[in-house]
Amino acid sequence: MAGVVAIVLVLAGGGAALAVEKTVLLDADGREHEVSTFGDSVQDVLDSAGIELGEHDVVAPSPDTEVTGGDHVVVRSPREITLDLDGHEVSHRVHAATLDEALQQIGLDPEGVELSQEHDTPIPEGGLTVTAERAPRMVVMYDTVRSETRTTGATVADVLSAAGVETGEHDIVSPEPDEPAEPDMVVRVLPALGEPETEEVVIEAETVERENPDLPEGEREVVTEPEDGLKEVTTLRVLRHGEEVDHELSEKVVTEPVEGLVEIGTRVEEDDPGEASGAAGALNWAGLAQCESGGDASAVNSAGGYYGLYQFSPSTWSSVGGTGLPSDASAAEQTQRAQQLYDSVGGNWQSQWPHCGVHLFE
Repeated sequence: MAGVVAIVLVLAGGGAALAVEKTVLLDADGREHEVSTFGDSVQDVLDSAGIELGEHDVVAPSPDTEVTGGDHVVVRSPREITLDLDGHEVSHRVHAATLDEALQQIGLDPEGVELSQEHDTPIPEGGLTVTAERAPRMVVMYDTVRSETRTTGATVADVLSAAGVETGEHDIVSPEPDEPAEPDMVVRVLPALGEPETEEVVIEAETVERENPDLPEGEREVVTEPEDGLKEVTTLRVLRHGEEVDHELSEKVVTEPVEGLVEIGTRVEEDDPGEASGAAGALNWAGLAQCESGGDASAVNSAGGYYGLYQFSPSTWSSVGGTGLPSDASAAEQTQRAQQLYDSVGGNWQSQWPHCGVHLFE
């Protein structure tokens, strides 16, 4: 009798003082018909229908149960069902009229397998062979609560349904409910804790700098003033890893920011090399250059270390504001730097040009 518990309709009611004809619905191995009887028990219904129970037949309710008009009596004879499940063939003896009843009796969820036959396929007296494959395993994470299920459903929504997970209007489901289901997939649900909210957020404009060789070194000139933009951000308070957090749903730019531009001057202001500097301006610099380098502005000492008209060392050249090598500068700049050097040492030409310095006074 345990095998047909799922299809039993519990009877209610009591006897009657007088014998009254009653009509009962009899389901004998899936064939339903109405039976009229003056009897009061299930056995009377069976007798009226001409059904004699075999040794292994089952009936529900039990034969001694009282019946009233409109009750339902179920009779099932044993049937063989051979199930080839995931390549493993197993035979079962069931008391079922259809494949769906048989699967429930052997403890296999009809929604959790893919079958070679329809669920309502009748099981003949000679038995039935069915091929079945277990549905793919799926996992649903409702925040931190894990539910595992098997389903042949085609979409994420089917997976949620199979797992018994009901989502709210604003719950965030990933992948989305209408996305296709895939084997071994994990569906994540972030429970919403309120309604979505939209607010305006300022987009801060950036300012870039660009060198301008036409501006004096260090001078700044604003070419374009920066202008902040504006965007609308929609967020939702959700539960993530057991904590309340804000989850961004969407972002829409209302006004694009305008980038600012500032130019930085790089032009180096130099003294006019053609002008004499103090007492040095009246000296014979051409004579000194002729003696030091033969008047060659690009001259390099054969021993190395001294360059240009006045044979500057790199360190001395740098001390008076020169950059690079003296021999790469113009003759006018070399003369201007030499005059600066003369003034900076207080006219002590012997410390700089001990052999040729006398020509300054010719």
